[in-house]
Amino acid sequence: MKKKSSILMMALLFICSAVCTTACSSDDDGDGVGNVNLPTPEYEEVSGKYEITSADSPYENIELSASGNYIVTLSYGGGYYNAPENGAAKSRRRSLLNNGKAEGQTRATQYDGIIYGTFTRLGGNEFALEGFGTIKLGYSGGKVTSIEVTTQGGQTTQYDAKKEPTMSGDDITNALCRTWRIEKIRDVYYDKETGETEDMTVTPENPGADGYDMPVEVVLSKSGTYLVSYLDGSIGVAEWKWKSRKNGTIYYAWDGEWTGDYCTITFDGNRAMIHDKWEDEYGRDESWTYLVTDDAPTTPDAGLPEGQSPLGKVFTGKLLKEIDGMRMVYENGYLTQIIDGDETMTFKYNYLTGAEGPDVYAVLEESGYRDEFDITLNKQGFAEKIVQTSHDYYGEDVYTKTFEYDADGHVTALKDDRNGRDYTLTWTDGDLTKVSYVSERGNVSYYDYAYGSGLNSNGIMMYYRMFSVDLDEVELIYYAGLLGKAPRHLLASETSDEGNVTTYTWTDNSFTMTGNSGSTSTKYFSFMD
Repeated sequence: MKKKSSILMMALLFICSAVCTTACSSDDDGDGVGNVNLPTPEYEEVSGKYEITSADSPYENIELSASGNYIVTLSYGGGYYNAPENGAAKSRRRSLLNNGKAEGQTRATQYDGIIYGTFTRLGGNEFALEGFGTIKLGYSGGKVTSIEVTTQGGQTTQYDAKKEPTMSGDDITNALCRTWRIEKIRDVYYDKETGETEDMTVTPENPGADGYDMPVEVVLSKSGTYLVSYLDGSIGVAEWKWKSRKNGTIYYAWDGEWTGDYCTITFDGNRAMIHDKWEDEYGRDESWTYLVTDDAPTTPDAGLPEGQSPLGKVFTGKLLKEIDGMRMVYENGYLTQIIDGDETMTFKYNYLTGAEGPDVYAVLEESGYRDEFDITLNKQGFAEKIVQTSHDYYGEDVYTKTFEYDADGHVTALKDDRNGRDYTLTWTDGDLTKVSYVSERGNVSYYDYAYGSGLNSNGIMMYYRMFSVDLDEVELIYYAGLLGKAPRHLLASETSDEGNVTTYTWTDNSFTMTGNSGSTSTKYFSFMD
Protein backbone atom coordinates (compact mmCIF):
# COMPACT_ATOMS: atom_id res chain seq x y z
CA MET A 1 0.00 0.00 0.00
CA LYS A 2 1.26 3.47 0.76
CA LYS A 3 4.91 3.93 1.57
CA LYS A 4 5.25 6.11 4.65
CA SER A 5 8.01 8.71 4.91
CA SER A 6 9.50 9.52 8.31
CA ILE A 7 8.95 13.07 9.56
CA LEU A 8 10.60 12.72 12.96
CA MET A 9 13.76 10.69 13.53
CA MET A 10 13.21 10.11 17.26
CA ALA A 11 12.10 6.49 17.47
CA LEU A 12 12.68 4.64 20.71
CA LEU A 13 15.56 2.15 21.01
CA PHE A 14 15.34 -1.33 22.39
CA ILE A 15 17.56 -4.30 23.19
CA CYS A 16 16.36 -7.83 22.53
CA SER A 17 15.93 -9.49 25.92
CA ALA A 18 16.31 -13.11 26.96
CA VAL A 19 13.07 -15.04 27.18
CA CYS A 20 11.13 -15.20 30.44
CA THR A 21 9.83 -18.69 31.23
CA THR A 22 8.22 -17.82 34.54
CA ALA A 23 4.92 -19.64 34.87
CA CYS A 24 1.71 -17.87 35.74
CA SER A 25 1.21 -16.96 39.38
CA SER A 26 -1.05 -19.02 41.60
CA ASP A 27 -3.71 -16.30 41.71
CA ASP A 28 -7.19 -17.48 40.86
CA ASP A 29 -8.54 -16.59 37.45
CA GLY A 30 -11.23 -14.05 36.82
CA ASP A 31 -11.73 -11.07 39.10
CA GLY A 32 -10.76 -7.50 38.27
CA VAL A 33 -9.88 -7.88 34.58
CA GLY A 34 -13.20 -7.00 32.96
CA ASN A 35 -15.07 -8.93 30.27
CA VAL A 36 -12.69 -11.69 29.12
CA ASN A 37 -14.46 -13.13 26.09
CA LEU A 38 -12.12 -13.57 23.13
CA PRO A 39 -11.92 -16.46 20.65
CA THR A 40 -8.79 -18.56 20.29
CA PRO A 41 -6.39 -16.93 17.77
CA GLU A 42 -5.83 -18.78 14.52
CA TYR A 43 -2.28 -20.00 15.20
CA GLU A 44 -2.59 -20.79 18.91
CA GLU A 45 -1.55 -24.44 18.53
CA VAL A 46 1.85 -23.59 16.99
CA SER A 47 2.51 -20.36 18.89
CA GLY A 48 5.68 -20.19 20.94
CA LYS A 49 9.40 -19.57 20.80
CA TYR A 50 11.51 -22.16 18.99
CA GLU A 51 15.16 -22.16 20.00
CA ILE A 52 17.64 -23.15 17.27
CA THR A 53 20.20 -25.44 18.90
CA SER A 54 22.45 -26.12 15.89
CA ALA A 55 25.83 -24.51 16.56
CA ASP A 56 26.22 -23.10 13.04
CA SER A 57 22.78 -21.48 12.83
CA PRO A 58 22.56 -17.78 11.96
CA TYR A 59 19.28 -17.74 13.90
CA GLU A 60 19.04 -17.81 17.67
CA ASN A 61 15.31 -18.41 17.78
CA ILE A 62 12.12 -18.10 15.77
CA GLU A 63 8.92 -17.16 17.55
CA LEU A 64 5.42 -17.57 16.12
CA SER A 65 2.60 -15.61 17.74
CA ALA A 66 -0.95 -16.86 18.11
CA SER A 67 -2.26 -14.06 15.86
CA GLY A 68 0.11 -14.67 12.93
CA ASN A 69 3.17 -12.50 13.67
CA TYR A 70 6.73 -13.80 13.80
CA ILE A 71 9.98 -12.67 15.45
CA VAL A 72 13.34 -13.98 14.24
CA THR A 73 16.31 -13.24 16.50
CA LEU A 74 19.66 -13.51 14.72
CA SER A 75 22.53 -15.20 16.56
CA TYR A 76 25.01 -12.55 15.42
CA GLY A 77 24.87 -8.77 15.15
CA GLY A 78 24.34 -8.10 18.84
CA GLY A 79 20.70 -7.02 18.65
CA TYR A 80 19.92 -3.35 19.14
CA TYR A 81 22.71 -0.99 20.07
CA ASN A 82 22.41 1.37 23.04
CA ALA A 83 21.77 4.94 22.00
CA PRO A 84 22.56 7.75 24.42
CA GLU A 85 19.71 9.26 26.35
CA ASN A 86 18.81 12.78 25.39
CA GLY A 87 19.19 14.19 28.90
CA ALA A 88 15.61 15.31 29.39
CA ALA A 89 14.03 14.00 32.57
CA LYS A 90 10.82 12.87 30.90
CA SER A 91 12.64 10.92 28.21
CA ARG A 92 13.80 8.39 30.81
CA ARG A 93 10.23 7.40 31.65
CA ARG A 94 9.59 3.71 31.10
CA SER A 95 6.28 1.96 30.62
CA LEU A 96 5.02 -1.28 29.17
CA LEU A 97 5.27 0.21 25.66
CA ASN A 98 8.26 2.55 26.13
CA ASN A 99 11.77 1.67 27.30
CA GLY A 100 12.81 5.30 27.68
CA LYS A 101 15.61 5.44 25.11
CA ALA A 102 15.93 8.45 22.84
CA GLU A 103 16.99 6.97 19.49
CA GLY A 104 15.93 3.94 17.50
CA GLN A 105 16.63 1.60 14.65
CA THR A 106 14.20 0.42 12.01
CA ARG A 107 13.28 -3.24 11.81
CA ALA A 108 14.12 -6.09 9.46
CA THR A 109 17.83 -5.59 8.99
CA GLN A 110 20.54 -8.00 10.11
CA TYR A 111 22.31 -5.21 11.93
CA ASP A 112 19.36 -4.86 14.27
CA GLY A 113 19.37 -8.55 15.10
CA ILE A 114 15.58 -8.81 14.79
CA ILE A 115 13.34 -9.62 11.83
CA TYR A 116 9.62 -9.11 12.35
CA GLY A 117 6.54 -9.54 10.20
CA THR A 118 3.44 -11.63 9.63
CA PHE A 119 3.20 -15.30 8.68
CA THR A 120 0.65 -17.55 7.02
CA ARG A 121 0.20 -21.31 7.00
CA LEU A 122 1.02 -23.01 3.72
CA GLY A 123 -0.31 -26.35 4.85
CA GLY A 124 0.62 -28.85 7.55
CA ASN A 125 3.63 -27.63 9.52
CA GLU A 126 4.94 -25.23 6.84
CA PHE A 127 4.63 -21.44 7.13
CA ALA A 128 5.48 -18.44 4.95
CA LEU A 129 7.15 -15.62 6.89
CA GLU A 130 6.70 -12.23 5.22
CA GLY A 131 10.06 -10.73 4.21
CA PHE A 132 12.01 -13.77 5.41
CA GLY A 133 11.12 -17.00 3.59
CA THR A 134 9.44 -20.21 4.74
CA ILE A 135 9.91 -22.53 7.71
CA LYS A 136 8.79 -26.09 8.29
CA LEU A 137 8.53 -27.53 11.79
CA GLY A 138 9.82 -31.08 12.23
CA TYR A 139 8.31 -33.27 14.96
CA SER A 140 9.44 -36.38 16.82
CA GLY A 141 7.27 -37.93 19.51
CA GLY A 142 4.93 -34.94 19.42
CA LYS A 143 7.72 -32.42 20.10
CA VAL A 144 9.46 -30.04 17.69
CA THR A 145 12.99 -31.24 17.07
CA SER A 146 13.95 -29.35 13.92
CA ILE A 147 13.13 -26.34 11.76
CA GLU A 148 13.73 -26.31 8.02
CA VAL A 149 14.37 -22.75 6.81
CA THR A 150 14.10 -21.73 3.16
CA THR A 151 15.28 -18.18 2.58
CA GLN A 152 13.80 -15.84 -0.02
CA GLY A 153 16.84 -16.62 -2.16
CA GLY A 154 15.80 -20.29 -2.25
CA GLN A 155 18.46 -21.80 0.05
CA THR A 156 17.08 -24.56 2.31
CA THR A 157 18.79 -25.60 5.57
CA GLN A 158 17.55 -27.80 8.41
CA TYR A 159 18.44 -26.89 12.00
CA ASP A 160 17.97 -28.72 15.29
CA ALA A 161 15.41 -26.91 17.40
CA LYS A 162 13.25 -27.15 20.49
CA LYS A 163 10.19 -25.28 21.73
CA GLU A 164 10.82 -23.29 24.89
CA PRO A 165 8.41 -23.55 27.85
CA THR A 166 5.21 -21.53 27.70
CA MET A 167 2.73 -20.29 30.26
CA SER A 168 -0.42 -22.24 31.00
CA GLY A 169 -3.42 -21.43 28.85
CA ASP A 170 -5.94 -20.00 31.31
CA ASP A 171 -8.66 -17.68 30.00
CA ILE A 172 -6.89 -14.42 30.94
CA THR A 173 -3.53 -15.46 29.51
CA ASN A 174 -5.24 -16.69 26.34
CA ALA A 175 -6.98 -13.34 26.00
CA LEU A 176 -3.78 -11.33 26.50
CA CYS A 177 -1.44 -13.34 24.25
CA ARG A 178 -2.25 -12.12 20.74
CA THR A 179 -1.66 -9.08 18.51
CA TRP A 180 -3.18 -5.77 19.60
CA ARG A 181 -3.52 -2.52 17.67
CA ILE A 182 -3.30 0.73 19.61
CA GLU A 183 -6.27 3.05 19.09
CA LYS A 184 -5.30 5.90 21.40
CA ILE A 185 -3.19 6.82 24.41
CA ARG A 186 -4.03 9.34 27.10
CA ASP A 187 -1.04 10.51 29.13
CA VAL A 188 -1.07 12.84 32.15
CA TYR A 189 2.34 14.14 33.31
CA TYR A 190 2.92 16.26 36.39
CA ASP A 191 6.21 18.20 36.49
CA LYS A 192 7.36 18.48 40.11
CA GLU A 193 9.77 21.33 39.36
CA THR A 194 7.28 23.65 37.63
CA GLY A 195 4.04 22.37 39.11
CA GLU A 196 2.55 22.14 35.62
CA THR A 197 0.34 19.28 34.42
CA GLU A 198 0.26 18.13 30.80
CA ASP A 199 -2.82 16.09 29.74
CA MET A 200 -2.57 14.78 26.17
CA THR A 201 -4.43 12.19 24.08
CA VAL A 202 -2.81 10.89 20.89
CA THR A 203 -3.79 8.47 18.13
CA PRO A 204 -1.85 6.92 15.23
CA GLU A 205 -3.61 9.42 12.95
CA ASN A 206 -2.78 12.37 15.23
CA PRO A 207 0.33 11.44 17.23
CA GLY A 208 0.94 14.97 18.48
CA ALA A 209 4.28 15.64 20.16
CA ASP A 210 5.07 11.92 20.21
CA GLY A 211 5.34 12.07 16.42
CA TYR A 212 6.47 8.84 14.85
CA ASP A 213 7.62 7.53 18.26
CA MET A 214 4.06 6.49 19.03
CA PRO A 215 3.51 2.74 19.54
CA VAL A 216 0.91 1.32 17.14
CA GLU A 217 0.99 -2.45 17.74
CA VAL A 218 1.99 -4.84 20.50
CA VAL A 219 2.36 -8.64 20.26
CA LEU A 220 2.40 -10.65 23.51
CA SER A 221 3.23 -14.35 23.75
CA LYS A 222 3.02 -17.14 26.31
CA SER A 223 6.80 -17.44 26.08
CA GLY A 224 7.03 -14.22 28.08
CA THR A 225 8.06 -12.15 25.07
CA TYR A 226 6.40 -9.02 23.82
CA LEU A 227 7.17 -6.86 20.81
CA VAL A 228 6.13 -3.25 20.28
CA SER A 229 6.11 -1.64 16.83
CA TYR A 230 6.06 2.11 16.32
CA LEU A 231 4.67 4.57 13.82
CA ASP A 232 8.08 5.08 12.20
CA GLY A 233 8.54 1.31 11.62
CA SER A 234 10.95 0.75 14.52
CA ILE A 235 10.40 -2.12 16.96
CA GLY A 236 11.37 -3.13 20.48
CA VAL A 237 11.41 -6.52 22.18
CA ALA A 238 11.01 -7.00 25.94
CA GLU A 239 9.76 -9.50 28.55
CA TRP A 240 6.65 -9.85 30.69
CA LYS A 241 5.21 -12.08 33.40
CA TRP A 242 2.13 -12.03 35.57
CA LYS A 243 2.20 -10.19 38.87
CA SER A 244 -1.40 -11.20 39.46
CA ARG A 245 -3.63 -12.76 36.85
CA LYS A 246 -6.66 -12.23 39.06
CA ASN A 247 -6.04 -8.49 39.13
CA GLY A 248 -4.68 -8.21 35.58
CA THR A 249 -1.29 -6.86 36.72
CA ILE A 250 1.80 -7.48 34.59
CA TYR A 251 5.51 -7.11 35.37
CA TYR A 252 7.60 -5.97 32.40
CA ALA A 253 11.35 -5.77 31.80
CA TRP A 254 13.35 -3.83 29.22
CA ASP A 255 16.93 -4.96 28.58
CA GLY A 256 16.38 -7.89 30.97
CA GLU A 257 16.03 -5.55 33.97
CA TRP A 258 13.20 -6.66 36.26
CA THR A 259 12.80 -3.45 38.25
CA GLY A 260 9.38 -4.19 39.70
CA ASP A 261 7.62 -1.97 37.14
CA TYR A 262 4.14 -3.21 36.37
CA CYS A 263 0.89 -2.15 34.73
CA THR A 264 -2.76 -3.25 34.83
CA ILE A 265 -4.81 -4.51 31.90
CA THR A 266 -8.60 -4.78 31.68
CA PHE A 267 -10.62 -6.39 28.86
CA ASP A 268 -13.92 -5.55 27.19
CA GLY A 269 -14.77 -7.87 24.30
CA ASN A 270 -12.19 -7.38 21.55
CA ARG A 271 -10.79 -4.30 23.31
CA ALA A 272 -8.46 -3.81 26.26
CA MET A 273 -6.98 -0.94 28.27
CA ILE A 274 -3.53 -0.72 29.85
CA HIS A 275 -3.18 1.52 32.91
CA ASP A 276 0.41 2.45 33.78
CA LYS A 277 1.77 4.75 36.52
CA TRP A 278 5.31 5.97 37.17
CA GLU A 279 7.02 8.50 39.44
CA ASP A 280 10.54 9.74 40.12
CA GLU A 281 12.22 12.85 41.52
CA TYR A 282 11.33 14.89 38.41
CA GLY A 283 7.68 14.13 37.94
CA ARG A 284 4.69 11.80 38.01
CA ASP A 285 3.18 10.14 34.94
CA GLU A 286 -0.02 8.17 34.39
CA SER A 287 -1.24 6.72 31.10
CA TRP A 288 -4.19 4.81 29.66
CA THR A 289 -3.56 2.89 26.42
CA TYR A 290 -6.60 1.62 24.50
CA LEU A 291 -6.14 -1.53 22.39
CA VAL A 292 -8.21 -3.50 19.89
CA THR A 293 -7.60 -6.95 18.38
CA ASP A 294 -8.62 -8.16 14.93
CA ASP A 295 -8.78 -11.75 16.20
CA ALA A 296 -12.41 -11.05 17.08
CA PRO A 297 -13.71 -9.14 14.03
CA THR A 298 -17.20 -7.72 14.14
CA THR A 299 -19.58 -8.15 11.22
CA PRO A 300 -19.62 -4.83 9.30
CA ASP A 301 -23.08 -5.51 7.85
CA ALA A 302 -25.82 -7.26 9.78
CA GLY A 303 -28.42 -9.23 7.90
CA LEU A 304 -26.57 -9.79 4.64
CA PRO A 305 -28.94 -11.85 2.45
CA GLU A 306 -27.91 -15.42 1.72
CA GLY A 307 -27.34 -16.51 -1.86
CA GLN A 308 -26.66 -13.02 -3.23
CA SER A 309 -22.94 -12.66 -2.53
CA PRO A 310 -20.91 -11.41 -5.52
CA LEU A 311 -18.20 -13.94 -4.64
CA GLY A 312 -20.05 -16.74 -6.41
CA LYS A 313 -19.55 -15.13 -9.83
CA VAL A 314 -15.76 -14.98 -9.48
CA PHE A 315 -14.61 -17.64 -7.01
CA THR A 316 -16.13 -20.86 -8.26
CA GLY A 317 -13.59 -23.05 -6.45
CA LYS A 318 -12.34 -22.57 -2.90
CA LEU A 319 -12.48 -19.15 -1.27
CA LEU A 320 -9.15 -17.49 -0.56
CA LYS A 321 -8.15 -17.52 3.09
CA GLU A 322 -4.84 -15.66 2.74
CA ILE A 323 -2.79 -14.27 -0.13
CA ASP A 324 0.49 -12.37 0.01
CA GLY A 325 0.14 -11.88 3.77
CA MET A 326 -3.46 -10.62 3.57
CA ARG A 327 -6.11 -12.47 5.62
CA MET A 328 -9.72 -12.65 4.42
CA VAL A 329 -12.68 -12.50 6.81
CA TYR A 330 -16.04 -13.78 5.54
CA GLU A 331 -19.48 -13.41 7.07
CA ASN A 332 -22.55 -15.22 5.69
CA GLY A 333 -20.78 -15.86 2.36
CA TYR A 334 -19.51 -12.27 1.87
CA LEU A 335 -16.03 -10.82 2.16
CA THR A 336 -16.36 -8.31 5.00
CA GLN A 337 -12.72 -7.58 5.92
CA ILE A 338 -9.16 -7.90 4.61
CA ILE A 339 -6.51 -7.72 7.34
CA ASP A 340 -2.88 -7.12 6.39
CA GLY A 341 -0.68 -6.29 9.38
CA ASP A 342 -1.84 -2.90 10.67
CA GLU A 343 -4.12 -2.38 7.65
CA THR A 344 -7.78 -3.35 7.67
CA MET A 345 -10.21 -2.96 4.77
CA THR A 346 -13.91 -3.24 5.60
CA PHE A 347 -16.79 -3.69 3.13
CA LYS A 348 -20.43 -2.60 3.44
CA TYR A 349 -22.91 -3.90 0.82
CA ASN A 350 -25.49 -1.10 0.86
CA TYR A 351 -27.20 -2.29 -2.34
CA LEU A 352 -28.19 -5.51 -0.56
CA THR A 353 -28.91 -4.25 2.95
CA GLY A 354 -30.82 -1.13 1.88
CA ALA A 355 -28.49 1.19 3.80
CA GLU A 356 -27.82 4.68 2.49
CA GLY A 357 -24.71 5.39 0.49
CA PRO A 358 -23.02 4.01 -2.63
CA ASP A 359 -23.81 0.50 -3.87
CA VAL A 360 -20.78 -0.77 -1.94
CA TYR A 361 -18.72 1.25 0.51
CA ALA A 362 -15.23 0.17 1.57
CA VAL A 363 -12.75 1.79 3.92
CA LEU A 364 -9.04 0.99 4.30
CA GLU A 365 -7.48 2.06 7.58
CA GLU A 366 -3.91 1.95 8.82
CA SER A 367 -1.76 4.08 11.09
CA GLY A 368 -2.10 7.67 9.95
CA TYR A 369 -4.07 6.85 6.79
CA ARG A 370 -7.69 6.30 5.80
CA ASP A 371 -8.96 5.55 2.29
CA GLU A 372 -12.68 5.50 1.49
CA PHE A 373 -14.09 3.86 -1.66
CA ASP A 374 -17.53 4.67 -3.10
CA ILE A 375 -18.28 1.81 -5.50
CA THR A 376 -20.97 1.97 -8.20
CA LEU A 377 -21.96 -1.37 -9.72
CA ASN A 378 -23.12 -2.16 -13.27
CA LYS A 379 -25.91 -4.56 -14.26
CA GLN A 380 -23.49 -7.49 -14.05
CA GLY A 381 -22.77 -6.68 -10.39
CA PHE A 382 -19.21 -5.50 -11.05
CA ALA A 383 -17.69 -2.12 -10.21
CA GLU A 384 -18.06 0.35 -13.07
CA LYS A 385 -16.90 3.40 -11.08
CA ILE A 386 -14.79 3.68 -7.94
CA VAL A 387 -14.17 7.02 -6.26
CA GLN A 388 -11.31 6.80 -3.78
CA THR A 389 -10.87 9.51 -1.13
CA SER A 390 -7.48 9.31 0.60
CA HIS A 391 -6.93 11.00 3.96
CA ASP A 392 -3.47 11.33 5.52
CA TYR A 393 -1.46 13.76 7.64
CA TYR A 394 -1.28 16.27 4.82
CA GLY A 395 -4.88 16.48 3.68
CA GLU A 396 -7.26 14.79 1.27
CA ASP A 397 -7.00 13.52 -2.33
CA VAL A 398 -9.77 12.16 -4.56
CA TYR A 399 -9.19 9.69 -7.42
CA THR A 400 -11.59 8.02 -9.83
CA LYS A 401 -11.33 4.75 -11.75
CA THR A 402 -13.90 3.54 -14.29
CA PHE A 403 -14.17 0.01 -15.71
CA GLU A 404 -15.72 -1.71 -18.71
CA TYR A 405 -16.40 -5.46 -19.01
CA ASP A 406 -17.15 -7.99 -21.71
CA ALA A 407 -20.21 -10.25 -21.64
CA ASP A 408 -18.25 -12.88 -19.69
CA GLY A 409 -17.37 -10.48 -16.89
CA HIS A 410 -13.73 -9.70 -17.75
CA VAL A 411 -12.34 -6.17 -17.38
CA THR A 412 -11.65 -4.87 -20.90
CA ALA A 413 -10.98 -1.17 -20.31
CA LEU A 414 -9.95 1.01 -17.38
CA LYS A 415 -9.51 4.75 -16.98
CA ASP A 416 -7.35 5.81 -14.03
CA ASP A 417 -7.02 9.50 -13.22
CA ARG A 418 -4.61 8.84 -10.33
CA ASN A 419 -1.85 7.42 -12.50
CA GLY A 420 -3.06 9.15 -15.67
CA ARG A 421 -3.50 5.97 -17.71
CA ASP A 422 -6.11 4.52 -20.05
CA TYR A 423 -5.81 0.70 -20.08
CA THR A 424 -7.03 -1.78 -22.68
CA LEU A 425 -7.19 -5.47 -21.67
CA THR A 426 -7.48 -8.11 -24.40
CA TRP A 427 -8.95 -11.54 -23.61
CA THR A 428 -8.61 -14.69 -25.73
CA ASP A 429 -10.55 -17.88 -24.88
CA GLY A 430 -11.00 -16.75 -21.29
CA ASP A 431 -7.37 -15.67 -20.72
CA LEU A 432 -5.94 -12.16 -20.45
CA THR A 433 -3.40 -12.11 -23.29
CA LYS A 434 -2.48 -8.43 -23.63
CA VAL A 435 -2.47 -5.29 -21.49
CA SER A 436 -1.71 -1.92 -23.03
CA TYR A 437 -2.07 1.60 -21.73
CA VAL A 438 -1.69 5.17 -22.90
CA SER A 439 -0.16 7.67 -20.46
CA GLU A 440 -1.18 11.31 -20.04
CA ARG A 441 1.69 12.26 -22.37
CA GLY A 442 0.46 9.90 -25.07
CA ASN A 443 3.13 7.22 -24.54
CA VAL A 444 2.01 3.65 -25.21
CA SER A 445 3.19 0.62 -23.21
CA TYR A 446 2.09 -2.97 -23.54
CA TYR A 447 2.60 -6.47 -22.09
CA ASP A 448 1.88 -9.88 -23.64
CA TYR A 449 0.87 -12.92 -21.58
CA ALA A 450 1.13 -16.68 -22.14
CA TYR A 451 -0.42 -19.54 -20.17
CA GLY A 452 0.20 -23.18 -19.32
CA SER A 453 -2.39 -25.93 -19.26
CA GLY A 454 -3.13 -25.67 -15.54
CA LEU A 455 -6.59 -24.31 -14.72
CA ASN A 456 -6.95 -21.28 -12.46
CA SER A 457 -9.79 -23.04 -10.64
CA ASN A 458 -9.62 -20.87 -7.51
CA GLY A 459 -9.62 -17.46 -9.22
CA ILE A 460 -6.10 -16.26 -8.34
CA MET A 461 -5.82 -12.75 -9.80
CA MET A 462 -3.41 -9.99 -8.80
CA TYR A 463 -3.78 -7.10 -11.21
CA TYR A 464 -0.47 -5.39 -10.41
CA ARG A 465 1.77 -8.21 -9.19
CA MET A 466 0.83 -10.43 -12.12
CA PHE A 467 -0.54 -8.29 -14.97
CA SER A 468 1.08 -4.84 -14.66
CA VAL A 469 -2.27 -3.11 -14.16
CA ASP A 470 -1.55 -0.60 -11.40
CA LEU A 471 -4.78 -0.21 -9.44
CA ASP A 472 -3.13 0.90 -6.19
CA GLU A 473 -5.35 0.06 -3.18
CA VAL A 474 -8.37 -0.49 -5.47
CA GLU A 475 -6.94 -3.92 -6.35
CA LEU A 476 -8.20 -5.24 -3.01
CA ILE A 477 -11.78 -4.84 -4.18
CA TYR A 478 -11.24 -7.80 -6.53
CA TYR A 479 -11.32 -10.18 -3.56
CA ALA A 480 -14.90 -9.11 -2.79
CA GLY A 481 -15.92 -10.37 -6.26
CA LEU A 482 -16.41 -6.85 -7.64
CA LEU A 483 -13.63 -6.41 -10.24
CA GLY A 484 -14.45 -9.04 -12.82
CA LYS A 485 -13.28 -12.57 -13.39
CA ALA A 486 -9.79 -14.05 -13.39
CA PRO A 487 -8.09 -15.76 -16.37
CA ARG A 488 -9.15 -19.34 -17.03
CA HIS A 489 -5.60 -20.74 -16.87
CA LEU A 490 -2.57 -20.15 -14.63
CA LEU A 491 -0.22 -17.50 -15.97
CA ALA A 492 3.08 -18.76 -17.41
CA SER A 493 4.89 -15.61 -18.58
CA GLU A 494 4.75 -11.86 -19.15
CA THR A 495 6.73 -10.13 -21.92
CA SER A 496 7.02 -6.36 -21.92
CA ASP A 497 7.32 -4.12 -24.98
CA GLU A 498 11.00 -3.75 -24.07
CA GLY A 499 11.55 -7.50 -24.24
CA ASN A 500 11.74 -8.14 -20.48
CA VAL A 501 10.34 -11.56 -19.62
CA THR A 502 8.95 -12.68 -16.27
CA THR A 503 8.06 -16.35 -15.82
CA TYR A 504 5.61 -17.77 -13.29
CA THR A 505 5.99 -21.13 -11.53
CA TRP A 506 3.02 -22.45 -9.56
CA THR A 507 2.51 -24.83 -6.65
CA ASP A 508 -0.69 -25.61 -4.79
CA ASN A 509 -0.09 -22.68 -2.43
CA SER A 510 2.30 -20.26 -4.15
CA PHE A 511 3.56 -18.74 -7.35
CA THR A 512 7.14 -17.60 -7.96
CA MET A 513 8.02 -14.81 -10.38
CA THR A 514 11.45 -15.03 -12.03
CA GLY A 515 12.85 -12.06 -13.98
CA ASN A 516 15.43 -11.78 -16.74
CA SER A 517 18.25 -11.47 -14.22
CA GLY A 518 17.16 -14.58 -12.35
CA SER A 519 15.79 -12.64 -9.39
CA THR A 520 12.75 -14.27 -7.83
CA SER A 521 9.79 -13.27 -5.69
CA THR A 522 7.29 -15.71 -4.23
CA LYS A 523 3.69 -15.00 -3.23
CA TYR A 524 1.87 -17.48 -0.99
CA PHE A 525 -1.84 -18.20 -0.67
CA SER A 526 -4.17 -20.60 1.12
CA PHE A 527 -7.85 -21.47 0.95
CA MET A 528 -10.79 -21.92 3.29
CA ASP A 529 -11.53 -25.51 4.26
